[in-house]
Amino acid sequence: MTKYTITEIAEMCNTSPTTVSRVLNNPKLVAEPLRSRIQDKMKEVGYKPNPFASRLSSKSKWGLALFVFDILNPFFALIMRKISHLAMQHGIPLTVCDTENNREKEMIYLDYLLDNKIGGIIFAEGISIETIERALKYTETVLIDRQFKEGVVSEVTSDNYNGGRQATEYLLQLNHKNIGFIAGPDKWPSAEERLRGYCDALKARDIPIKKELIFHGDLRFESGIRAMEYFLTLPKWPTAIFSANDQMAFGVMSKARILNISIPEDLSIVGFDNIPFNNFYDTKLTSVEQDIQALCNSAFDIMLRKLDNRLKENGVRRIIVPTKLKIGETCRKLIGKVNGL
Repeated sequence: MTKYTITEIAEMCNTSPTTVSRVLNNPKLVAEPLRSRIQDKMKEVGYKPNPFASRLSSKSKWGLALFVFDILNPFFALIMRKISHLAMQHGIPLTVCDTENNREKEMIYLDYLLDNKIGGIIFAEGISIETIERALKYTETVLIDRQFKEGVVSEVTSDNYNGGRQATEYLLQLNHKNIGFIAGPDKWPSAEERLRGYCDALKARDIPIKKELIFHGDLRFESGIRAMEYFLTLPKWPTAIFSANDQMAFGVMSKARILNISIPEDLSIVGFDNIPFNNFYDTKLTSVEQDIQALCNSAFDIMLRKLDNRLKENGVRRIIVPTKLKIGETCRKLIGKVNGL
């Protein structure tokens, strides 16, 4: 069943959210026939009042929210910490919504926030298009590493394409040609851009792109373990693996250790994010670094400008933050003809 907010009920009845709130909390303040029309519409769509809906009688919007795909993923945890610090510095309360890749949870969070007149929402990668589209109608919105329709919403994103290409070119310079790639979820723009960078780097060297060398993961540690298990079933094993994020790369490293596969002697690997978890491994991961501080600073600055009406024209900006390959200890140069691990 579709859940509606007071704001949506107001739109259906061609009135204001404040008027709908009055019908809920003090019906006598709203004259007929408008009162009955609103009550009938709420009954028709099965609207259930939010216990905090009375706050809508306030004219001001306040507070920010941050939606993240998976708070257990260190990349999103670091974004949450940085945005939280920025909000605290400005005395703005922040609500963090961990969606766990669940669209129903997204909508429940969004209904609550809209009913309580949230000032703005920052969406990190992984949040559904439907949730973003709905939020755009009612509150200020900024995206981090999440692409949308161009010119519609402000976005701050890493240079995922060049990061993916740079990582692959580095492995090619080390004489690797049979390079496996662990991709992210389907229809994630950031993951798709990293895959595109991988493919274009191979094409530039006239190396054919083999579908069997691309494993589709979900950015979690366990996905890296499954990817490693899959690559070992191939007749010709990859000599190097480029993972779309560090978590999956760590999964590969963990499985390799169990199987006594040496990194980098037997297998080279490159990750993406350069998160602090590097410290938990004896061998430091080579990884494409995302500038999390720049991503968060830019997104937060855009949001503040939106709230203060300081953005010019249509208030939409798109910022691409450069990435940088950080050389660790997980890659080696191949010498001579190598057929696999």
